[in-house]
Amino acid sequence: MDIAKALKVAIESGKVRFGVKETEKYVNKKEVKLIVVSTTCPEMESVMNYKVPLYKFEGNGHELGIACGKPFNVSIVSIIDPGNSGILALGE
Repeated sequence: MDIAKALKVAIESGKVRFGVKETEKYVNKKEVKLIVVSTTCPEMESVMNYKVPLYKFEGNGHELGIACGKPFNVSIVSIIDPGNSGILALGE
């Protein structure tokens, strides 16, 4: 699966949140279906404790930001609604 394409489709057609604080907020609401985390996520240990499927993106925050089509670093992406993407298959 092309992770960059799947992320862009999820962002365009579903519901996605960026960042540790947003992820934590939606994890507590039990709405997150998948977490995509970069290798440079500053809160990696706490993210590993969430009871949510996790996909380790093989790149840093800058590369994850580019994959998401964002002009900034992205350390973590939480997928709430995958929309028309097949991104949830990454968490299996």
